[in-house]
Amino acid sequence: MRLFLIIALAFSLLTFGGFSYLSFVAEHSHGISRAEQRFEVRSGEDIFSLARRLSDAELIASRPALLWYLARAGKTHNLVAGTYALSGNLTIAEIAFMVTEGKIVSRDIRITFPEGWNSRKMSERLTTNGLPGADFLSLVKAPKADWRKQFDFLADIPPNASLEGFLFPDTYFFAPEASADTIIEKMLTNFGRKWDPTLRGALTGQKRDLYATLTLASIVENEVKSEADRKIVADIFLRRLAVGQALQSCATLQYILGVDRTQYSYEETRTESPYNTYLYPGLPPGPIGNPGLVSLRATIFPESNPYFYFLSDPETGKTIFSVTYEEHLKNKNLYGL
Repeated sequence: MRLFLIIALAFSLLTFGGFSYLSFVAEHSHGISRAEQRFEVRSGEDIFSLARRLSDAELIASRPALLWYLARAGKTHNLVAGTYALSGNLTIAEIAFMVTEGKIVSRDIRITFPEGWNSRKMSERLTTNGLPGADFLSLVKAPKADWRKQFDFLADIPPNASLEGFLFPDTYFFAPEASADTIIEKMLTNFGRKWDPTLRGALTGQKRDLYATLTLASIVENEVKSEADRKIVADIFLRRLAVGQALQSCATLQYILGVDRTQYSYEETRTESPYNTYLYPGLPPGPIGNPGLVSLRATIFPESNPYFYFLSDPETGKTIFSVTYEEHLKNKNLYGL
């Protein structure tokens, strides 16, 4: 009897020690492969198959530790099928949590459109990422008639206008099978959220047109970089428009020629295009890109100032403002322009 008790006690201690050891391994051990890899938990897979494949992929150090951890947590039947981003840097407990809670890798494609980009650049980025860039560009140029009813801010745009200016620059997540319609509608919905009652009310109070404001904002976006400078430049452009002076914006030349220069030649400023604000006073026919919220706000809430001219220091990018044309010419000579 005494021997039986000793054997039972020893067995209990060994069992307790074994399970304690497995718990310790599950909480603290790491796999050999430290590089992140995509690992698929198969539909209907059991924990034994999972443990074997995780071990073969060198993502866990112990199959028994994983099995014990899942059993102790009561999650032996809780595996969620899907693709996971796993590495040996994770503990067994962390991997177990991910595969039973469905912390899968999103299938969506992450696309970032910087402020000021035009639809052509956007379409190229979509194509590069396996999305329908060509279809996107075609729909931007010839939008669906229903969108004017679906999105109230499109109701009063010119009859043959494209969606340039309304494709809000941001980071988006698109499904791999997303259509051009879906992509555009997602971007227009985002514009509608950003075009909030405060901005709408301010523009209405100023008796200004949204399409014209977006056109000017797209120019301001590509002229200067800082929010402070954009507010000043927006005011300069608005005053030029008021007196009938040509905007003479290099941003419109960049749009026409497709090249970004510190200084454009006289011949380039003579390039025939309705978008050439050196040749034609007033605004171009439409936006030259898709402005961000900072430029849109700067155009709606410009900062009053005495300047009429400006240029950018080619070395630092700093904006140099001038009150008179004579002062502007001196600054051009001073900065080698």
